[in-house]
Amino acid sequence: MKKTNSYLLLMLSILVIGIQACKKTVSEVSTVDYTVTVSYPDSYAQSKAANAKVTLTNSTTNSKLSVNTNTDGVATFAQLLPGNYQVSVERTLNASEAATLTGIETEAFLNASATNQLITVNGNLDLKLSGSAVGGLVFKQIYYSGSRTPANGIYLTDQFYEIYNNSTEVMYADSLYLGESGGSAKTSSTTAVFGFDKSAGNVYLVNVWMIPGSGKSYPIQPGKSIIISSNAINHKSDPAGNANSVDLGAGISDFEGYVASTNRDTDNPDVPNMELVQYGLSTFTWNTPVFGPSMVIFKSKNVASYRQLTEPGSTSSRLYMEVPGSVIIDAVEANANATAATHKRFPSALDAGFQYCSGTYVKEAIVRKVRTTVNGRRVLQDTNNSTDDFTVTTNILPKGWL
Repeated sequence: MKKTNSYLLLMLSILVIGIQACKKTVSEVSTVDYTVTVSYPDSYAQSKAANAKVTLTNSTTNSKLSVNTNTDGVATFAQLLPGNYQVSVERTLNASEAATLTGIETEAFLNASATNQLITVNGNLDLKLSGSAVGGLVFKQIYYSGSRTPANGIYLTDQFYEIYNNSTEVMYADSLYLGESGGSAKTSSTTAVFGFDKSAGNVYLVNVWMIPGSGKSYPIQPGKSIIISSNAINHKSDPAGNANSVDLGAGISDFEGYVASTNRDTDNPDVPNMELVQYGLSTFTWNTPVFGPSMVIFKSKNVASYRQLTEPGSTSSRLYMEVPGSVIIDAVEANANATAATHKRFPSALDAGFQYCSGTYVKEAIVRKVRTTVNGRRVLQDTNNSTDDFTVTTNILPKGWL
């Protein structure tokens, strides 16, 4: 009996020693300290991204650890077990935060990630956030009024449309549609009101163009713009031009609205042509009304299926493309004068107002106002009200600033 007890005591001693040895081995496993430094996109007003959620996911155990960045944009993970990790970052900006950082008051979601990070020693990872483009493409300048020649003749082939990247990210002009609404500006009390019902929120386009490209052929950097011209020539010096006009030749115009079917338009081979999708209101070259056109830009994969309709109440057989308001990126109304509210062609949800030049052939353009400047990038005002968002100028500067 005593012998048995001695044997049991011996075995218990060995077991206790073994357990203690195991505990010692576990406690001696080395851990590391790891930090992730998060920054905002270069176009933002600040670089350090505070209050971003950083998550480390262990690739073996699938366990997760999350830490928010401090005011310096740093998230610190102390005593982290070595291993292979997936790193993800997310940061949602409310409208107020976005206004401070980007100049545009709208919610934005940003993220960043890094895969297969082998963390075995103390270290740091730098990540830059990206995500939803705050803002978007907008009309910056529309020159439609035409000009007078030295002999006081009229000249209207110098029209152009400037589209600006008002966002914080690179955007692509590929497959961007430029559309011209049907209907007339109010030039007199007898001018007919456009017959389509605006309550459905759609627009009805008479001319539609599309910028070509494979998807990323024509990038527009934040704060930069493209020029779409009716005739991409130097109108000031070209023999077919007007010395009192502007230079829209190669190097200034990015695209041209060339109408080959009329055999009366001249193509500039140095400027890419837009693709003509629908052409219903011009005779020899593409020109919008000098009294004030209403223009949209949009993107859609369903253009071929959009309805073609005749104007209600009209005897004309001219067809208009019905485009849903949901795909419109920007809409700008120009009209003949201050009393033209009765002749709006767009739903108020797309453009609550309109702008106008002082007359025709006066060499005036409507130009969108600058709301603020962030890191040298001008942020243009976009309240969906052209009355407030645009001003009129005689200083015609394609890609320039007043």
